[in-house]
Amino acid sequence: MRFSAWLQPPLGKRASSPRKWLALAFLLPTTLTLAQNPPPDTSPTAQQPDGSTLLQHFFHEVQHLQADFTQLEFDAEGAFRRQSTGRLYLSRPGRFRIDYLEPDNVIIWADGESLSMFDPELEQVTVWKQATRLKESAAALLAGDASVLENYRVNVAEFQDGLQWFDLATTTEEKGDLRLALRDKAPAIIEYSDELGSRVQMQLFRLDLKSKLDDKLFNPEIPPGVDIFEAVES
Repeated sequence: MRFSAWLQPPLGKRASSPRKWLALAFLLPTTLTLAQNPPPDTSPTAQQPDGSTLLQHFFHEVQHLQADFTQLEFDAEGAFRRQSTGRLYLSRPGRFRIDYLEPDNVIIWADGESLSMFDPELEQVTVWKQATRLKESAAALLAGDASVLENYRVNVAEFQDGLQWFDLATTTEEKGDLRLALRDKAPAIIEYSDELGSRVQMQLFRLDLKSKLDDKLFNPEIPPGVDIFEAVES
């Protein structure tokens, strides 16, 4: 479910899991406590931040990000399907990398022009044009600049347990909707629900917003003998 959620890639041996990242994004019940977060502040002096300001800070001030993640997937009935863990890297504008470590070992990355997925088990890399594949996706939302918000109708939602939530409805009815939770200006949770009701939510922890990222992260070396396929764009 991981990769198709972000991109809707081709079916394959493990199409249900690594490929959910491209259209779905992340999934975890919002009742769980974030690993990097302190206990909720329930004191009378706790104040709700200005949601619009937080969102603008995220897009204008956060240029690099790396974090560990836990991702859970649920079907349309809300039944738990799968948990994955890995590491996420973002470098604006337009570059990101997702290393799925458990239970599958899959790498997904975008270098600003192409979007690629390397499946070591299948010894295969699939490549898409980034501009056409990532529009109105969770990946584009995180790695893009503020202009990416033009693809959504943004609603400042609830402030709960130190998290400011945003509902982002895509501009095309056939695509699913996104929810983003920020703690201060840093992303904490991003959630995608597709048109069939499946949900994916990713929880980020141990965030690093200061360290610059090596360009090689977004151009990983592919081992000899791996097949590389250019995906047919529909």
